[in-house]
Amino acid sequence: MPSPRELFQQAYQASNDRQFDRAKEIYLQVVKLDPNYSMAWNNLGWIYHDQEQNYSEAENCYQTALKCNKNNYYAWNNFGILNYRQKKDFKAAERYWLKSVKLYPDFWEAWNNLSVLYKFQIRKPKKAQKCAERKEAIARNRTPSVNLHKSPTPKLCMECKAELSTGQHICERCGAKND
Repeated sequence: MPSPRELFQQAYQASNDRQFDRAKEIYLQVVKLDPNYSMAWNNLGWIYHDQEQNYSEAENCYQTALKCNKNNYYAWNNFGILNYRQKKDFKAAERYWLKSVKLYPDFWEAWNNLSVLYKFQIRKPKKAQKCAERKEAIARNRTPSVNLHKSPTPKLCMECKAELSTGQHICERCGAKND
């Protein structure tokens, strides 16, 4: 029997291959084996949210992910998206995205979400601009540059060896904490 981490990696790959029914099935196996697997709950929530439009089930999954790990910045971000898109609760979305970037200051997606929120919903152009600038700075730092000198060795996940972004503590691919 594969471990929860091995199953998580299978589900993650199935999701990347757009096999969402299979990914959902495997994520459900993961959380049955390990009910505290925060990233599995988060990713399962995203399938309910994005693929099935089952928002109440998505919300339950995000809440469970955060009960398992209150520092799961992916879950805070996704909970913000749910509140923004489906509930139209812009203040809650703002709180969740601010929490996400507090936990992971280089989380491009959450800065982008804040920029859109401030620009179109809350109508705070200065805040929108600052978030957009932060997002662009992160994007520039992620862009590989040609350097004839020795480049820094990328930080790899301790479990699956995926490359992590600067400051990233949770591996998106396997869900491992990398502190």
